[in-house]
Amino acid sequence: MEKCPFPHDSGAPSEKGKHPEDGSPKTAAACPFPGSASQEGWSTGLEQAVEQHARHVAPATGLPEERAVRMARAAIEERAGKSQAPEITAAFVRQLEKKMGYGHPLSEKTGTLQFVWTDEARKRLENVPEFCRELTRWRVEWTASKLNLGNTITPEIMEKKYEMWGKVSKNIETRSEDRLPWTDEARARFERIPEFVRGQVLDAVEGNARSWGLNEIDSSTIDRVIRKWVETGDFHEGMFGFK
Repeated sequence: MEKCPFPHDSGAPSEKGKHPEDGSPKTAAACPFPGSASQEGWSTGLEQAVEQHARHVAPATGLPEERAVRMARAAIEERAGKSQAPEITAAFVRQLEKKMGYGHPLSEKTGTLQFVWTDEARKRLENVPEFCRELTRWRVEWTASKLNLGNTITPEIMEKKYEMWGKVSKNIETRSEDRLPWTDEARARFERIPEFVRGQVLDAVEGNARSWGLNEIDSSTIDRVIRKWVETGDFHEGMFGFK
């Protein structure tokens, strides 16, 4: 069950996040995100504040600092482009902090919780392909917090999250609505993904495709969605994506 969507051609970065040895991330500090005047689309000083914040919470994300910085910046620019924001301001970033899922370097929740992973759970997480490994970790930890399952992550808690994903996926797949056509190659890749996340992947791929003005899903569409996930870490997109 540890397989993740579309395991080939993932475009996953080579660097690999490490868990703190004691499993306890640093507590995140609030970031003021100053700035007013525009500088290459960003308010003056805002890029530097975002970078500082991302580096500070990197241990809690499980990502190397440089990747946390790139992910934070990419997520902001992706969302700004989608909303056609004329300028990336401190207010825009603060709103994004509230929308991003726990674990993302921009989320206001990241660093506020502490977890210890058992060796068995950590080994199971290592079986998840790298490009979606941290997504899985973030969602498992957040589920443990929401359901009051404690701060020690075990394989049983991981399985609980997988079961929850499975219910959501089944509901997505069975609801009646128009679907985009898929090429045979894309459909073959889709059929190989685990059933417990299949519906959410379907929602994410087709939702992104529609937002890009596409009217068919082919293999390049899948690669583009994966590339977006790797670069932005933005899996929680409101209308579609992993919950």
